[in-house]
Amino acid sequence: MKAFAFFFPIFFIFLPRTFAYTPKEGNISGTFGPFWSRTNFQGSMPPGLKRTDLGGFAVVAVGDVNDRGSLEIAMIYMQKAYIRESANLFLSEQTQLMHITMGYRRWFTSYISASLAFASAYPMDTPWVVHTDFPPGSEVDTSARDLVEYGFDMALQYELWSHEKDAVVIDTRYFRSVTPKQGERADHFGVMLGFRHLFQEKEDRKK
Repeated sequence: MKAFAFFFPIFFIFLPRTFAYTPKEGNISGTFGPFWSRTNFQGSMPPGLKRTDLGGFAVVAVGDVNDRGSLEIAMIYMQKAYIRESANLFLSEQTQLMHITMGYRRWFTSYISASLAFASAYPMDTPWVVHTDFPPGSEVDTSARDLVEYGFDMALQYELWSHEKDAVVIDTRYFRSVTPKQGERADHFGVMLGFRHLFQEKEDRKK
């Protein structure tokens, strides 16, 4: 998040926009770039446990179905922290995930679009404990140890700069988990600073 705060004014101020993207049936574009996330730890937090931003990398593929809508698939490699509360005791675990979404993107203008997608997340390594208040023999676990986590991904994207087939975008996301454990906080915020390239455009547009 801190890196986003640094990069945003640079792109917005010093890179003039020269071309606005126009969705059209048959267009295929891809966006990739660094991704930062933070688990939505609402409510009280145990002493010594901080809300931290975790890094990753995202790749997003978009295929336009008309001049207002697109199908979208995203693959996000990320680190994620989970926190679970039980009987006023806290457990925080962290793991690496492959977060995959499939959904629909709606274009409001040439610069602003939003998407809603079904999401699933797959742990890629053994989770590690960041913080625990539970004594030995009474431990609980978090979704970091599940084979898969399901939910919905909501995103808002804004085009900062573009030139011909290339663009720089800021993509903000919120993941709503539908499979959290009791007393667990598993939703997360995310932001990507992405480079977008138009790989295929409809033939009549070139003419």
